[in-house]
Amino acid sequence: MRIGQATAVPARHCPDFFGWAQRNQRPSHFPARSCRKRKQLSRTGFLFAVSGSCGLLGEWVWVARAGASSDTAQPHLAKVQVQEPRWNLAERLGPGSGQPREQLADHLALVSSTLAFNLGCDPLEVGELRIQRYTEGSISPEDRGSCSLLPGPPFARELHIDIVSSPNYSTSGNYDQVLYRHFQTPRVVQEGDILCVPTAGQVETLEGRLERLPRWHEVYFKVKKTIGDAPGGLSGAYLADTTHTSLYMVGSTLSPVPAHPSGGQSLWGGLSPPGLEALVTSLCAILKPCLQPGGALLTGTNCVLLRGPPGSGKTTAVAAACSRLGLHLLKVPCSSLCADSSAASEAKLQTAFSRARCCRPAVLLLTAVDLLGRDHNGLGEDPRVVAMLRHLLLDEDPPSSFPPLMAVATTSRAQGLPADVQMAFPHELEVPVLSEGQRLSILQALTAHLPLGQEVNLAQLARRCAGFVAGDLCALLAHSSRAACTRIKNSGSGGSLSEEDEVELCAAGFPLLAEDFGQALEQLQTAHSQAVGAPKIPSVSWHDVGGLQEVKREILETIQLPLEHLELLGLGLRRSGLLLHGPPGTGKTLLAKAVATECSLTFLSVKGPELINMYVGQSEENVREVFSRARAAAPCIIFFDELDSLAPSRGRSGDSGGVMDRVVSQLLAELDGLHSTQDVFVIGATNRPDLLDPALLRPGRFDKLVFVGASEDRASQLRVLSAITHKFKLEPSVNLVNVLDHCPPQLTGADLYSLCSDAMTSALKRRVRDLEEGLEPGSSALLLTMEDLLQAASRLQPSVSEQELLRYKHIQRKFAAC
Repeated sequence: MRIGQATAVPARHCPDFFGWAQRNQRPSHFPARSCRKRKQLSRTGFLFAVSGSCGLLGEWVWVARAGASSDTAQPHLAKVQVQEPRWNLAERLGPGSGQPREQLADHLALVSSTLAFNLGCDPLEVGELRIQRYTEGSISPEDRGSCSLLPGPPFARELHIDIVSSPNYSTSGNYDQVLYRHFQTPRVVQEGDILCVPTAGQVETLEGRLERLPRWHEVYFKVKKTIGDAPGGLSGAYLADTTHTSLYMVGSTLSPVPAHPSGGQSLWGGLSPPGLEALVTSLCAILKPCLQPGGALLTGTNCVLLRGPPGSGKTTAVAAACSRLGLHLLKVPCSSLCADSSAASEAKLQTAFSRARCCRPAVLLLTAVDLLGRDHNGLGEDPRVVAMLRHLLLDEDPPSSFPPLMAVATTSRAQGLPADVQMAFPHELEVPVLSEGQRLSILQALTAHLPLGQEVNLAQLARRCAGFVAGDLCALLAHSSRAACTRIKNSGSGGSLSEEDEVELCAAGFPLLAEDFGQALEQLQTAHSQAVGAPKIPSVSWHDVGGLQEVKREILETIQLPLEHLELLGLGLRRSGLLLHGPPGTGKTLLAKAVATECSLTFLSVKGPELINMYVGQSEENVREVFSRARAAAPCIIFFDELDSLAPSRGRSGDSGGVMDRVVSQLLAELDGLHSTQDVFVIGATNRPDLLDPALLRPGRFDKLVFVGASEDRASQLRVLSAITHKFKLEPSVNLVNVLDHCPPQLTGADLYSLCSDAMTSALKRRVRDLEEGLEPGSSALLLTMEDLLQAASRLQPSVSEQELLRYKHIQRKFAAC
């Protein structure tokens, strides 16, 4: 059932009537069957299923939770309002309320958050409603025959209310005009109920001070007492308006409040934000026990530390949990608590906790808590601030602190927290990595009301966004919109549009195409790779890799086969490590990138020396961070280039601190942990496998060694040269076989690339000379001639000598025999 005085009035402004989407006639008193709630509930209404329809148009009814005793659940008065035509849930209630163009079906009703809160309904549990005509509960049987149709409740002579303390508005403000406008329409009031009064358009709430601008669209009041003449039977429910009722605001009170409905049209303002449902449920499970009297004695201090990368939705999850439990939320950035001296920081910290205590039950959200407790240089700890924070978090007296005050701290740098601060939080939660399905659900929610081109495939886009957090997906939509705007503007006459045309174009809207998403995704992935080394899918295909057919086959059998046949993973038939060894320049890195592209895997390239750090323990932390990023971007390939510099044989490194030995041990531990992660593969490349620690080469780690040698026969060299030159424009007279005949016999892929690079340089010099002499127009394409290639071939020297090739082959035979 949905609250609404009329169809056109938003529910958050009219919390005293509920809507009914039925037409058939049934008896007036009936029980409601068990209901199915939707997975995502709008903040402006909750869904319940009832057993049938009845003719209650315009009547006053009592509504109560089925199965609840009269001592624990008082029935509430509401008025039936039939909603015709049937609502489009997604349009009327905002994102998350239903599928696009879904209508309110039979036997379903919508209830506003305020009425559901006053009824004591839990938005996360299956419940029932019982509805009874007002006349059946409040008029004696002998008077029913003489009563008029559709009788209503009496008006209250006096209404005493308290303002509910909240961090979002001042309890000492002047709300006379707000309340007068609200009660110009008769409202149902009952003792103990919470009233949600809108403040939109009321200048009086400014209170003459700029810092008290109304950040909240509603002010909450609690009915303390009602005085009036009630008929026999049930009492306590009255109508109140400006004509018949005298209103008295006594003072302030502490009370939970309904879910704030003004953010109902926001995607991230609901009770179940997409992609964060499990995290919100975990937060509610931790916070809910303390809301019962004496619950804190059993659960202890309810302080939660929430870890996750920036933009992962930590604050959004805490706000959703507070909305589910009816808690006030006071958000305090810890950057605002830092001061020039320890005493000033302590005072600000105490002020924040004191302000939160004044509006219990509340959650004090400390964002970026790792900023607290640091000295001015940011290198050491400030013991005074740390001690004060621990005192405020742990030294609360549970019996005297009901309603409770709970603290939730967020951080994106858990390793930067002082140990004493981290120990003050008995509960720790980590924002889980978004799966492909969760990324798809977020993209579908973000694009629900956007025009998309027919070629846009959100499932494929979600697959390419591996490792993205919710904030990254929002940025992807913003970048795509800007790319679409640029594309539309450039498509105008001469690439320029007048200001009026641009305004009309923006008002009319334009579709987002696949090329817009592709451009935005490339920008974001480039930015992430430069900032934090985020994985990305490379754009290298098998066409770019010439020759090496046997090597390709072995690699695909190791990586692609388990991905295509998941039943093999259950049997334990899985190899997670692959080591490519051979002379330099043979295409080991190119092979790894091609495998990632062909198997649709993200690619994380790591150079061995870049993980080594001068600080104790930082090198091992860098290794752990690499594998953590790979697990976040699964399915993923980690490519360790120059592996011999990262994992030499232990006991031979010669460093006094044993840093390399600890790095090798950390790498071995991470490789052993890959067996619990099915979609992370590791490929290593080295020129000297004989220098590696032997423990790396045992089964279960780098258990498959693949030799990538130089191209010795002309057929393989021709395939490599064709792969390199397929992007060039060659003259028709160019014969690649003749070019190879003028080259040395033993060539690597890097040698052939050098040949093409030298030929292109000769072509550029010839082109510049012809342009200066006016022999050739500037618009003609640059062509590689046979002469350019032959000149480059005559100067080509192999990068790997015959002696070195023999040594690499000896190493190959040595490891092949092991």
